Amino acid sequence: MKVKTYLAFCIFFISCNMRPTPLLLGLLSIPTSTSVGSIVVSTISGNTNEFGVKATFSVALSANPSEAVNVCLSSSDTTNGGNIVISSPVSTASAPCNRPYLTFTSENGTRPQSVQVEGARGTVGVSNDTSYSIDLSTRSADSFFPDTVTAAVNIVNKNIDIPGSYFVRVNVTNLNGILTLRNNGSETLTLTSSGFNNFETALLDGSSFSVSVTSQPATQVCSVQGLPFGTLSGAHAVITFQCVNGYVFNGTLFSSSSPPTLSQSFANLATIAGSYPTVTSGFTNNTGTLARFNNPIAIATDGQFIYVADLSNSAIRKLNLGDNSVTTLATSPGPHGIATDGVNVYVSSFNNHIINKINISTGGVSLLSGQSGSSGNVDGGIGTSRLNVPTYLTTDGTNLFVTDRSNNQIKKIVLATGITSSLTLTGLNTANGITTDGTNLYIANSGNHTILRYNLNTLVQTTIAGTGASGNSDNATGSLATFNSPYGLTMDGSFLYVLEGTGRRLRKVSLSSPFAVTTFLTPASDGLLDGTVGLPGTARFCNTLNCDTSITTDGNSLFFSDRHNHTIRKITY
Repeated sequence: MKVKTYLAFCIFFISCNMRPTPLLLGLLSIPTSTSVGSIVVSTISGNTNEFGVKATFSVALSANPSEAVNVCLSSSDTTNGGNIVISSPVSTASAPCNRPYLTFTSENGTRPQSVQVEGARGTVGVSNDTSYSIDLSTRSADSFFPDTVTAAVNIVNKNIDIPGSYFVRVNVTNLNGILTLRNNGSETLTLTSSGFNNFETALLDGSSFSVSVTSQPATQVCSVQGLPFGTLSGAHAVITFQCVNGYVFNGTLFSSSSPPTLSQSFANLATIAGSYPTVTSGFTNNTGTLARFNNPIAIATDGQFIYVADLSNSAIRKLNLGDNSVTTLATSPGPHGIATDGVNVYVSSFNNHIINKINISTGGVSLLSGQSGSSGNVDGGIGTSRLNVPTYLTTDGTNLFVTDRSNNQIKKIVLATGITSSLTLTGLNTANGITTDGTNLYIANSGNHTILRYNLNTLVQTTIAGTGASGNSDNATGSLATFNSPYGLTMDGSFLYVLEGTGRRLRKVSLSSPFAVTTFLTPASDGLLDGTVGLPGTARFCNTLNCDTSITTDGNSLFFSDRHNHTIRKITY
């Protein structure tokens, strides 16, 4: 009878998720145990040093608790740093710890949670390491994890003062994911959060460095501000990367990884910026038709803004697609072609024979290829490469592709290094518009009235549209259609859009064989007038001389720079 009573008590304790006493365990022939759980910590990763970068370690419990367990965190010395970052899963409140803490439950006790520590300790210029610890202790009603359970993570902030040597540092903003960088093609640095960090190895003063992106977050584009290479000269080098959400395609920034196909029910042409209805050139920052341009020859977009190569004003203008307001981003001599990766705008200066890179956040301008005022045909790095009348350009986020018009070549510029090389295309004749889907280049071979495709992997060149003779005939087979100086190019997921120069009309080419060609917009007559589109519609655009300008898409609409009317136009549905 007594055994039954004890048994009933045991069943009660177990069903209530409480631990039986040693006496009851003995009666049930279960071995007794007085052990308690422990805190499990990982090896620290990241490089903590006097620069104040971040380090990470993980914390877990040795077993799932029956009651919630809080693990309190504290730094042994925060005088010069060693601060615990308050970011999920790390919380802070007056209770239960009055300092940063982690919470573990019966469901996640053994699942590691990350803790990040940041802050410089030690003094740059003073040669010694500094040490401190992150101390951990439990707070819980669970008897298996009493308040006496503790652990510690020892951290050494490395001295970075090495006589005659310096470090390559990086500063990343807006990172959401994992960014992997490489220096000099060998040493790797993996980053998971924004802020400063540095490559582990110190380099001798006078050494060269070259930092490139090895991999980046799946939903972001991370590009360098300024130049990511150079030579150490008596100081640490700092390379700044900025990340934006989106995907580079067609020399523009899209919000989706698979570029959408535009609705083909084009209906109207509208002026969104520049003088209207009177044609007036100028240089005025304002909204919509109160703004003034002077020969806006090329445009690109990141989905929020249109960037305009305002040729005769030697300026890069910025058109806000939300309210059509126009501002000036930077000045650049004789801008002709333009492309963007969402972080930088890349601009060709046709009469100065150079390519400039302009950071969108700061407006800072740096040389990427060529030498100002010196034409030529030389492959190489910055300072040695030469171009001859570079016009239009596009980017896949890794490389920049440029129609080097007077050399009748397409140049490839590696964005990470500035190294310029020539692609193996032949038969170019006054090439202009260029666009890419990352696998193929499409080129408006204006002088031969054709559209070329060049596979960047196989290096195979084909003519997908145009007979080589001037004309304006459509055809279900692209190679049987005729063009009259195809000039501006852009593309969506299914079609290539072509703005003709002399022909002054908009055509589309199917990206699937046999590359059918269709005209969808011709002007009622030359001039400036909003209206319907068609063959012809009531809208007017371009002038009697030419329509030598560019076209782009944000994935929703088509835009083109009506150069000789000094306006930016939008094709609506």
